[in-house]
Amino acid sequence: MNLAGGVNRMIIEAGIILVIIIMTFAGIFAGKKVKNSSDFLTGGGKSSTLLTTGAFVGTLLGSQCTLGTAQLAFTFGLSAWWFTLGTGLGCLVLGLAYSDKLRNSGCTTQFQIIAREYASLSEKSGAILCTTGTFISLLAQVTACIGFISALYPVNSFTASLLTIIFMCMYVVFGGTWGASFGGVVKLFLLYGTCLTCMILVLIDYGGITEIFSSVENLLISGKTGQVMNHEEFVSRYLNLTARGTFKDLGSCVSLILGILSTQTYMQFILSAKGDKEAKKGVIWGFILVPPVGIAGILIGLFMRDHYLLQSEVNKLISMGLNVPDMPVISGTIQVFPMFIINHVSPFIAGLMLGTLLITTISGSSGLLLGMSALLIEDIFCAIKFVNEHKLFFSRLIIVIILTIAATISNIFPSQAVNDLGFLSMTLRASVVFMPLMCGLWLKGRIKSRYILASIIISPLSAIISNMMNIPIEPLFVGMGISIIVCLLGVSART
Repeated sequence: MNLAGGVNRMIIEAGIILVIIIMTFAGIFAGKKVKNSSDFLTGGGKSSTLLTTGAFVGTLLGSQCTLGTAQLAFTFGLSAWWFTLGTGLGCLVLGLAYSDKLRNSGCTTQFQIIAREYASLSEKSGAILCTTGTFISLLAQVTACIGFISALYPVNSFTASLLTIIFMCMYVVFGGTWGASFGGVVKLFLLYGTCLTCMILVLIDYGGITEIFSSVENLLISGKTGQVMNHEEFVSRYLNLTARGTFKDLGSCVSLILGILSTQTYMQFILSAKGDKEAKKGVIWGFILVPPVGIAGILIGLFMRDHYLLQSEVNKLISMGLNVPDMPVISGTIQVFPMFIINHVSPFIAGLMLGTLLITTISGSSGLLLGMSALLIEDIFCAIKFVNEHKLFFSRLIIVIILTIAATISNIFPSQAVNDLGFLSMTLRASVVFMPLMCGLWLKGRIKSRYILASIIISPLSAIISNMMNIPIEPLFVGMGISIIVCLLGVSART
């Protein structure tokens, strides 16, 4: 992916830099509100509904909701909506069923709730596993950010990694949850402006949604991409919400819901609100605001499918001895959203949009870093007196260390190898956290602590083994099934 040359490139870069400056000032402003570790980890419980919404939506709308949705829609049409739809539904469940209980728990982390009911060994072992799972997810986010910076600018991987570390530190290290809140509000307006503008441009170009699908169908039926597709195949693939398979798509939705309920970061954002109503409203706004971003990504993906060829499709046409259509070429589907902006939006606005996408990749990682910092400080190193006396310093230091390690690993290992481990993140977080947390909130005094500890250890292990053995069931559901069985046995043993 290359930016336009000459004057247009300078104008685009000016837009990108302006967004970075705006977000930097938001981080500096937020940093002034951080006086202690409570301010850093939970905003001191002073956030309004708007700031709580900003923290949630700013973190949720990461690269997968934007770049990933457009990328998937290029190939699978409507089924690309599941990521943002599942994320929104996760917010709804979190707001309606969990928000009040988490706030009333008097705890800062999910594992403090578990430990209060089932002993500290469950807290430490669970926190270690959950931090490991979150770190794996962070690796994928950092890799995406490094790749995005490298695509925008002709820099080597070391420079891109260094810029990634600097940008993420500016976003979260100084302001913590306050930074995520203020930065999230700014990002929300920028990202919605980006998505709304792109949607309007696509709809104006076609005249309506029906025309978009009709045009894409004509292209694919014509065989210009190297693959002939009939009407039934087109409908099954591009107009079907479960085009990748009912179990896979619905399973992805359930996984996202469980992931949100099992992620420490979102508990911190709930605790950052100044009241129960503000917390609940902030989460529910996530349910309202996240799914529409997926619709924008789908329209962009369909537009690019209709106007661009993949380099792999060009190679296939040449190998078959067929003529290559006079259409622009992109190297891969990850370029779908950025190339739409570069080639179909005026330069300065394009720069603002690309800057927004860059911030989008950064903010998702920053939320994960906040959650990991809380788990390590509050659950793992809490017994060290010196750490407790300097919580704010160590909370920030841990984030810098984790981020540096993640950036280093992202450069050592191929990006595909990192992404292939992505299943571990959701598996470890949901298998380890979900059922023990549910029991700690709703089944107090009903389960012996050794069963909770067994669930925390056995459930993720069984999921990983099932994946290694290629059992035809999603590893996450294997882990969740084992966790439910172990916890039910614990209830029976207590009665």
